[in-house]
Amino acid sequence: MTSVRNFTASDIAKIMQHVSGIRMMLPNHINLKASERRSLFKLNAKKQVFVEAALQYMKTQPDTVPSQVDVALCANFLNMYHQYSELIDELDKIKKLMEDVKVKIGNDVMNMTKAYFHNARFASQSGVKKAKPIYEQLKMNYAVGRNSKKKSII
Repeated sequence: MTSVRNFTASDIAKIMQHVSGIRMMLPNHINLKASERRSLFKLNAKKQVFVEAALQYMKTQPDTVPSQVDVALCANFLNMYHQYSELIDELDKIKKLMEDVKVKIGNDVMNMTKAYFHNARFASQSGVKKAKPIYEQLKMNYAVGRNSKKKSII
């Protein structure tokens, strides 16, 4: 049995309040469509080296910077990019931890209910009248295992 505590209603409310606070701090006017995401440059580690080097040149040799480029704004954007990356990394860690706990709990509850199902099946086959309708009802939704196929409803 997994030793994971339940969230109380108060815990959930606090978490949702914190999530809402984070959401309020984010710009809500940027909501990219899939096509827009595909069309934008992605700043990865290799490109980040380029950006940082170019920004350094822009700061040390301002006479080479075109008039349409705002060096301070560029530096600010790079700083924000780093902040968002750090926060996303932390949120990803929390998300992975939550997903791991959810998978483990799902496995535990599946094992317990599967044991009940098999017990109902055995009892039904042994002639226990109360077990037969339980087994028949559960059998319709029982699809367990890596190779189980979903039934199509027509």
